[in-house]
Amino acid sequence: MWDYLIIGADAAGLSAAGQVKRKHPQAKIKVINKGRVISYGACGIPYVISGDIASPQKLIYFTPESFEKMRGVSVEILREAVALYPLEHEVEIKNLETAEVYREGYQKLLIATGASPKKLPFIDYSLNGVFTVHTIPDLMSIIAYLEEKTPKKAAVVGAGNVGLEVAEALHKRGLEVSLFDIFPEPAIVWPAMVRKAVAEKIKEKGIQFLGNVALQSVEKNGDRLLLQSDQQEFETDVVFSVVGTSPATSFCRDKLNTKKNGAIITDRTGLTCDKDIYAAGDCAAVYHRILNRNVYFPLGSTANKMGRIAGINMAGGKFEFPGIVGTQILKFFELSLAKTGLSLEEAEKEGIAARRFKAQRTDKAGYYPGNELAKVEVICEEESGAMIGAVAVCSANAAQFIDPAAVAVFVGMNIEDLGWFDAAYAPPYAPVWNALISAALKASRA
Repeated sequence: MWDYLIIGADAAGLSAAGQVKRKHPQAKIKVINKGRVISYGACGIPYVISGDIASPQKLIYFTPESFEKMRGVSVEILREAVALYPLEHEVEIKNLETAEVYREGYQKLLIATGASPKKLPFIDYSLNGVFTVHTIPDLMSIIAYLEEKTPKKAAVVGAGNVGLEVAEALHKRGLEVSLFDIFPEPAIVWPAMVRKAVAEKIKEKGIQFLGNVALQSVEKNGDRLLLQSDQQEFETDVVFSVVGTSPATSFCRDKLNTKKNGAIITDRTGLTCDKDIYAAGDCAAVYHRILNRNVYFPLGSTANKMGRIAGINMAGGKFEFPGIVGTQILKFFELSLAKTGLSLEEAEKEGIAARRFKAQRTDKAGYYPGNELAKVEVICEEESGAMIGAVAVCSANAAQFIDPAAVAVFVGMNIEDLGWFDAAYAPPYAPVWNALISAALKASRA
């Protein structure tokens, strides 16, 4: 029996393992992982496809050997958790090399299995030229196909964050790109200001956006692929399916409390409904400070934090995760797009009476060469004036605006106070009145 058994060797799992080892150097700790590759930056995959990053290996932080050498914790690869037995304190594991099925016992267990790409029922993912975009093996297959087959046309199914990044990467490689989505607009989960900017950039770059299209089949047509909807047919050379992810929790959903999508529900220490089982990362829900409830918000930075806290608490510590406010940033060609907290639409949906204030300013002093327009909107509670959200659209780095806004949202700062915060100013970097401050100051004149 292991003192600590960790399922999953990426952001959350390895962060937890490091914390446990630091607290209890002599403990028996074991990490298992379904795939061959551990500890990699999946968010960098589109940038390897585009050629901005030289190779898939650049995305890998640890191998099993290097992690054991540095942290003193063994990692077994090609081991899939297939069943959970909480009463017996055991996990059933399948050796994917030999097909052997066996059990491992634990005193404390962490489930950090991450998420799996959603697969559409009408796509045969075994077809040559059809890809998901999720793992290093996916990436290596994609690069090999693009280099060997030199396709001219690509279809990207799904116009969310990753779909947009993949569309940009393929466009940069010189492919003719068609972007499909069942929704009428790209980036549908983003606020209207972002959706508009993305739609304009798609048109500017000559990418064909096909919204409100419900595809029904993807089939081989000679050397090409045929996509069919109820109204049209589309022929292409390669298909990328990027329609989101689902928590990889099928082996334990019947034993733990989960959300409808299978995300494991924990308290703010990472503890599940079982006193000896923790969960962290993209397989679990996470506490949202504004909504005051658990939500599903898979993101690498959050997974690292959740794993760190779960590891501390598994090892006997007492630390509660302060929560997230939903901060994210996206590059799409020349656009830098960012959001924190709730948009006005989301606030209204939650029954929160809110106000929105907008401003646009240059991102540097107006007289400084290379200045570009930056647009920011801020959202606050109507009665209290507390900051609950912000959105930024610019051509430089939107983190310049969204990170201070995220701090304001995180602590519930009054929007009028945000308007007077001491922001950095120098002509090459920022104007006297940047767009975030200008938007917040409008609240005092409302």
